Amino acid sequence: MKVVLLKPPKALQVWAGVPDVFNDQAAHIYPPMGLMQLAAYLKAATPHEIILVDAVPFRWSHEETVERVLALSPDVVGVTSTTHSILCAATVARQIRQANPAVRLVLGGSHATAFPEQALAIPEFDFAIRGDGELSMSALLDCLADGRDPTDVKGVLWRLDGETVDNGPGEPVEDPDSLPLPDRSQLPNDRYYTPSNAYRMTTTIMSSRGCPNQCVFCNVPHRFRARSAAHVVDEMEECQKRYGIQEVHFIDDIFNITAKRVIEISEEILRRGVSMQWGFKASCKQVTPEMLRIAKKAGCFRLHYGVETHSNDGLAALNKGITIERIHEVFRMTREAGLTAIAYMMVGCPHEESPEEVLKVIPFLRSLDPDYVVYSLFTPYPDTEIFQEGARCGLWPADTWLDFIRDPQPGVTLPTMWTEHMDQPTLLSLFKRVNRAFYFNPRVVVRTLLNLKSPAHLCRIARGGLSVMKLQFLGIHSRRI
Repeated sequence: MKVVLLKPPKALQVWAGVPDVFNDQAAHIYPPMGLMQLAAYLKAATPHEIILVDAVPFRWSHEETVERVLALSPDVVGVTSTTHSILCAATVARQIRQANPAVRLVLGGSHATAFPEQALAIPEFDFAIRGDGELSMSALLDCLADGRDPTDVKGVLWRLDGETVDNGPGEPVEDPDSLPLPDRSQLPNDRYYTPSNAYRMTTTIMSSRGCPNQCVFCNVPHRFRARSAAHVVDEMEECQKRYGIQEVHFIDDIFNITAKRVIEISEEILRRGVSMQWGFKASCKQVTPEMLRIAKKAGCFRLHYGVETHSNDGLAALNKGITIERIHEVFRMTREAGLTAIAYMMVGCPHEESPEEVLKVIPFLRSLDPDYVVYSLFTPYPDTEIFQEGARCGLWPADTWLDFIRDPQPGVTLPTMWTEHMDQPTLLSLFKRVNRAFYFNPRVVVRTLLNLKSPAHLCRIARGGLSVMKLQFLGIHSRRI
């Protein structure tokens, strides 16, 4: 069979946490890591022809995407989706079904895992995959090729006599090293970037799955599984030698689950002589001077720290398991090691009950002195306990997201801010103000210019700066799609 794995356009996505301007394609484009891993596995484990299509970097419309997919004459189309992008997936599926009713449509991604009972509410999808997709999708394709129902395939949702059958969660991949390296061979690798990337050819790598932490705002599965240092550096070597990639951003929810793990990966990079720039998303819990020193020697130049808020009471309310004093210590160590430190902060958390409380982040960040700040508005993801707490507080109907995902349609207003203490216009005004306080600071501008590494870096920093400028002129709007 011919199978197309599709990342659909994101024009109809519900952007959670930040205004649309920061998610424009001028700001960043990440490669579809989950589909890359799935494509590699299916190529290795099945006889089927696997084609990977990412509509995002080409800026295709939904109509053009469908036209290009159908031109490949697929038997099966697998569409990845988060809950916030389910309208994008549904729109593509509806158009494919209308144009070619014979194509089998499979919904994958985190949405089906988070909401299995609603995963097949979109009638155009014949199947959905929940949990790790590799084993379930492989078995499902074999069933379809043989004309069998996926009766015994764990992780598959399907229909029998008009009723949805849930075969239960998929078999987790216990050993991530058993998977082949993600397939980048079919993607436009030169089109992916973020504002902080320093070099022209960049990519992302995921060296683990899940996160053991229990932050109240997060919906990442807590089952943590990590790849070995050797397997991670295998991928780095392939990126460099096969694709000419110069820079890697590790997108694990926590790369430094322990300092020892970062040291092991760094030592493996040094042992093999891999010369690449890289950075990672980090927790302040597991940082040591030795880890930072060896990581820098191995090519690390940037750490993205999830700070989130500016007080110990706030950190406790978010269940971060860390203190402001420790955060200051980690940023000091990072500066002393000569590494770039980025602070991720949230505006409008439930514990922030007034504009004055929110604005305390400005002097806090002046003291912390990060190189960059990435602000987001506190977002109640629909599959978290904090979302249910908001419903109990009367901020939104408990089933507002459920109604939407059962029948995704344009023109729907969805809750993406915590409005218990401040309304949306106030929150957006504060969001603008804290961004302005940091990025319009001459010291930050000068330091950014002095740290430029390449013409590509300058171009991307300029794009990011333009997004910050655009933000200041945005009007408040409900999150309507």
